[in-house]
Amino acid sequence: MFPLISTTYDAEKRIWFGPKRKDLYSENATLGEVICNQLRKQPNRIIQIHDQTGEAMTCGELYRNAQILTRQLVKLNLNAGDIVGLYAANSTHVVTVMLASFLCGCPVNPVYAEFDKESVSALYSVTRPKILFCDVENYENTRRVNEELNLNCKIFVLNGHLEGVANVKELLEWNEELDENFSYPCFDLNGDDTALIVFSSGTTGPAKGVLCSHLAFLNQENAPNLTTDSVLFGFSPMYWISGVWALTTSLMNSCCRIITEKSFTTAYFLDLVEKHKITHVIMNASHLAEVALLEDVTKAQEKMKSIVAFWAGGSVMPTIVHERMERMIPNARERPGFMAAYGMSELAGLVSMNGTIPKQRCASSVGQLVSNRIVRIIDDKGMPLGPNELGQICIQLNQYSWKGYFKNEVATKRALVDNWLHTGDMGHFDSQGFLHFCSRGNDVFKSRNFQIYPQILEGLIAKVPGVFDVCVVGVPNILATNLTAAAVVRTADEEGQRLTAKDIDDHVKANIAEMYNLHGGVYFFEALPKTATGKMLRKTIMDMVVKRSKEENAVN
Repeated sequence: MFPLISTTYDAEKRIWFGPKRKDLYSENATLGEVICNQLRKQPNRIIQIHDQTGEAMTCGELYRNAQILTRQLVKLNLNAGDIVGLYAANSTHVVTVMLASFLCGCPVNPVYAEFDKESVSALYSVTRPKILFCDVENYENTRRVNEELNLNCKIFVLNGHLEGVANVKELLEWNEELDENFSYPCFDLNGDDTALIVFSSGTTGPAKGVLCSHLAFLNQENAPNLTTDSVLFGFSPMYWISGVWALTTSLMNSCCRIITEKSFTTAYFLDLVEKHKITHVIMNASHLAEVALLEDVTKAQEKMKSIVAFWAGGSVMPTIVHERMERMIPNARERPGFMAAYGMSELAGLVSMNGTIPKQRCASSVGQLVSNRIVRIIDDKGMPLGPNELGQICIQLNQYSWKGYFKNEVATKRALVDNWLHTGDMGHFDSQGFLHFCSRGNDVFKSRNFQIYPQILEGLIAKVPGVFDVCVVGVPNILATNLTAAAVVRTADEEGQRLTAKDIDDHVKANIAEMYNLHGGVYFFEALPKTATGKMLRKTIMDMVVKRSKEENAVN
């Protein structure tokens, strides 16, 4: 009925607008209330299936479990505003903990299940949760963090049994009648209160705890063509916004979500899609590249034939990956198919998306603006820029009140200026209203007095046959400030074996201005280090390039 995405431009104010749409939920709505109201409507519908164990949970079962766990948390003296720590993968009762926390008015602070003790300690020393839910595999880390930080938390394991350790299933044992007059703590909250504290990736500095409100999730765009019969899947756990978005979208639409605690491989992903007839997929750019570069395209198309919508984000996506995925998703021209998305933890969702219909797609961009987004591009003096002018992407927070970063007033004031969120991301709009993401501000480096935007060059190099992955970095140099260098991973086929540094160097010289030439060299590696969401660890990669350069110079 209404467009999900489009962009209009006010030339006088130099501001871009997404399509206008009324908010679906009032300022008093909270996630727990909305989700429970939805679950009650279809108690027998399956809302979640655990692929490894085969456990299936209906809406009615989840609703009852959440009611019970909420009462148990209140008995454990958890009050609205207290923080729930979640150090776990996507096991069966993560959804129960999330929903009960929403009902209790307690913000959830998830951390990655594979983080070491030191990483978890650094994050929980900031938020200091009042209760901790963890996996069997990381219980010992949880116990030590709890002890060393003097949190004095009760600890419950989620995905198995440990002798002498409390288990979430014990909390769900309830033989009494559920008092319908029970007053859920969330009744006293409103939509601007915090539902989630999610830490930024920390690739551009210390991780910051982003405060995400209930309304930020409730009034997001729904996935295209999502219905109660849809089957939703993503590998992301609750540590990432994409994981929380998949969970809340499933619950608010009563559609089934597939979960797994296994790590991503292309073979496992394709088998999952085929087995569960998955219709909607969300994936990070790193995993996506592996799917896009599969050699047997016909086999991948056959296994993914159930997919209606497949969207990806988290980092810059080379044009070649985008183009290959558009060809790989069957019937992509008749339905949403593949979509690249640009979002932020601070928004708890999307800024732009590459088309729900073919004419709204531009493979080199991150799409047009989603509903109610207002964006401008500014230069380094804060002045607004027009179409095809590169600058910092700023987003007006017009839909809801953002409370900033948890206990970090300095970072909040730096990011939020006159109700405009300064993202630190560099990009531009073209004349058709498509947003082009170029780089993180901190990724940009100077070479011979020119600003070098790595992702522009990475997209170009990724088109060279035999290139599987690439990261462009600046190697410190006295005369040039930095020399532009490329760290490259070859594909495993014959093209990769034949690929030389000269092939890449010649391709760059032939297709982009001289300022971008690879004066720092091309270096081949078996793999490039990344965050778990696929973002390049550029400082680490720069160190690898510098070391390899010194080794090669010593030999020569």
